Amino acid sequence: MRTALLRPALLSFVLAGCAGGPASTAQPAASPTPAVPAATASSAGARPADAPATSAAPARAEWVSKDDSEEIRYHLMADALRRRILRASELTEFDSDACNPGSLRTFTDTSKRGRQQVENDIDRLERLVISRGIDGSVDAPEMHDLFRLVISWEVGAVRPLWDVDSGVPEKRTIATGLSGEFRNPATGKCESYLPFDTATFVIPMVRNFQPPALLGVRGTIYFGEEGLRAARDAFFAAVGKNHDEIFTYTRIRASVVWQDYAVVAVNRPTERRAVLQMGSGGGGASYIFHRVNDEWRLVVIARTWG
Repeated sequence: MRTALLRPALLSFVLAGCAGGPASTAQPAASPTPAVPAATASSAGARPADAPATSAAPARAEWVSKDDSEEIRYHLMADALRRRILRASELTEFDSDACNPGSLRTFTDTSKRGRQQVENDIDRLERLVISRGIDGSVDAPEMHDLFRLVISWEVGAVRPLWDVDSGVPEKRTIATGLSGEFRNPATGKCESYLPFDTATFVIPMVRNFQPPALLGVRGTIYFGEEGLRAARDAFFAAVGKNHDEIFTYTRIRASVVWQDYAVVAVNRPTERRAVLQMGSGGGGASYIFHRVNDEWRLVVIARTWG
């Protein structure tokens, strides 16, 4: 596992597939958009995040429209659920001898009733963010920031901060999937479980996406369903008749941003010859994020699979 430690090679992301179509909503595109030529992203750095949306109530209550009043009410509900989740948990450190293990949010009440209450709060917050933000655009600057963070996290280049209540020390999250590190008993050094020399990502259709400027691996980002088909075609054309080669990639299946909250689902499929989905692949997870000081922080890992 790792924190923000980076490997020395320069990360170069290539954009491929469908990057220049119309703005889409928070759901993955349902129909293909014409592909554009591939472009190599600059390594000068990612765009700074725009200021996050806020939901501060107007000074005079009589000025609040029905829609504004409803939005404020739901945002207060989201804030209350978030506080309950944070205060029902603690950030657990792993063995200090491990390789950059990070912290995991664990819940203090392990009784059946306590677990059920936390699960209900997480489900309610997840549904609330999705239902309120489902019609939002994936081209919002905050959404692009979220995609960059998830991509960086998936390749083990950075770790998000955990969202914490006021006065609680900040801590970094655990690694995702197999992007962590182990201590090699032969050398005593921390090494990656899987060396990410290359990485393939499929994300929703977005305009003018600036990939993260990081160190570590070379990656290619594809957009939407047509992009996924192009990624498969490119991989299996490269391996030729070798039927044992396995195509692995990371896909952001769904993403919703609503005000200063977000939900994103990540899947890590594995395929052979483009048609055979191999079990659950590398698994996946659904995350709830909260935006603090122009930065997405992880509230909770809502669910995992695989």
